[in-house]
Amino acid sequence: MIETIPPRFGLKIRTALGRRMARRASKGLSPEVDMEVGRKIMDATGKRIPMDKSIVYADVQLAGLRTLVFGPKAPRDGQLLYIHGGGYCRGSAYSHRPFISRLAAALNMKTRAPDYRLAPEHPCPAAVDDCLAAYRDMRKGIEGPVVVAGDSAGGGLALALTLRLKELGDALPDALILYSPWCDLTVSGENTFSNNAVDPLLQAEWLQEAAPLYGGEMDLADPRVSPLFGDFDGFPPTLIQTGSDEVLLDDTTRLFERLDAADVDVSCEIWTGLWHVFPIFQPLVPEGRTANRRARKWLDGVLATSV
Repeated sequence: MIETIPPRFGLKIRTALGRRMARRASKGLSPEVDMEVGRKIMDATGKRIPMDKSIVYADVQLAGLRTLVFGPKAPRDGQLLYIHGGGYCRGSAYSHRPFISRLAAALNMKTRAPDYRLAPEHPCPAAVDDCLAAYRDMRKGIEGPVVVAGDSAGGGLALALTLRLKELGDALPDALILYSPWCDLTVSGENTFSNNAVDPLLQAEWLQEAAPLYGGEMDLADPRVSPLFGDFDGFPPTLIQTGSDEVLLDDTTRLFERLDAADVDVSCEIWTGLWHVFPIFQPLVPEGRTANRRARKWLDGVLATSV
């Protein structure tokens, strides 16, 4: 089911400020900015925005990858693997540290966030290989459910990882949570360019430049690059949250249609008037906290029925 989430009532000053913040943050994604400079700009976000105060974290090496581990005080059983976004070329667990801490708190789950190898230095399938290594390491001796989540490129990698697990015959995650997933690197969505004017964080032309950097010598329509075109039969329950002003809105709606056609238990939320990966702009943007609460309620329901 696709559910349209209406705008919240009352003054929306903080949401407007969040939109301005997203516009400033977009500099870190712009191809007009040197790659290393853009990466530093994104990582600086991890310093400026406070983490959830109830969460402790550690910076460790797991499966050969730098990994941030987030711990609620009394977590439920199981673990969450969070895969950060950044156009497959930028971003890190550190740049997404504030949001991941809030998601870990909202879901009350111990969470790992690995730094996978980035393009163009390491094109596909390097990032998928790293996510696979992180996932397998996390599953060792774990009790309880395993959830995989990701935003933008990280949402695409969550899908690509699950496709790889299915191909290899590994145990699949118990649930997926995807925020504005970039899963079609052919950039063929109908509204990709029409939403350029309203999405403050992302531009369609930037996607066109980043896609071949990640795809390398592979066909951009290959499901390992663009998991939208993969076989979703047998996929776990999936939640997708995105904004109506999203450049990648068609990625979300087409993904929902393909998952639904494969009889996957999929829920899709389109938040009116919001933009690409809007939940990461909490605590400034109140809708981000609401999205986390809705994700918790959805996950509780999914895990309750899987027991």
